[in-house]
Amino acid sequence: MFSLKRCKAPECGAYTFSGGDWCFHHSPDRSRLKTETIRKLEEDGSLSDISIVAADFRGVNVKPGAKIVGVNFSFCIFDSCVFSNAAIYSVFFDYSVFINCRFISSDIRYAVFAGSAFISCSISDSTVIHSNFMGAEAENCDFSGNDFYYSNFSLSRLVSTSMEDCNLKRTSFRSSITKNVSFRYSNPEEAYLRQGE
Repeated sequence: MFSLKRCKAPECGAYTFSGGDWCFHHSPDRSRLKTETIRKLEEDGSLSDISIVAADFRGVNVKPGAKIVGVNFSFCIFDSCVFSNAAIYSVFFDYSVFINCRFISSDIRYAVFAGSAFISCSISDSTVIHSNFMGAEAENCDFSGNDFYYSNFSLSRLVSTSMEDCNLKRTSFRSSITKNVSFRYSNPEEAYLRQGE
């Protein structure tokens, strides 16, 4: 898991990049840290235990089969990025923005997407269990063919989004807004769709 050590910049309070003295934004090597992070995602296929908050990732094609563990990507922007056959465990994407991104045949467990926005994105044929999408917004997305067992979409806003052929057992949609959402071939009767269910 990423270090919980705080940045030494006055009044910052953010977690350090990898346990050193500075967070990503106050690091004198910020450009190098971002370049190295992208290289690890695209070439090594392995990234773990760092905190790179509020970074901008565009056109990153994560190496198929990559393993991403214990990383803090909070408040990041992902534009036209592809995660294929990735193992994503205990990763924080809270309050991030995803535009035209694809997660294909990935194994996503204990991930946090709370408060994030998904615009014209696809998460397909993936395992997305015990993950938190609370307060997320998705518009014109395809979230079909996934196992969302015990994931949480409470207080989220899903518009013109497909969740077809998904396992929704114990998935929570309490207090969510769903407009033009298709659950065809899924099992919404085993999900929590309304407050009090």
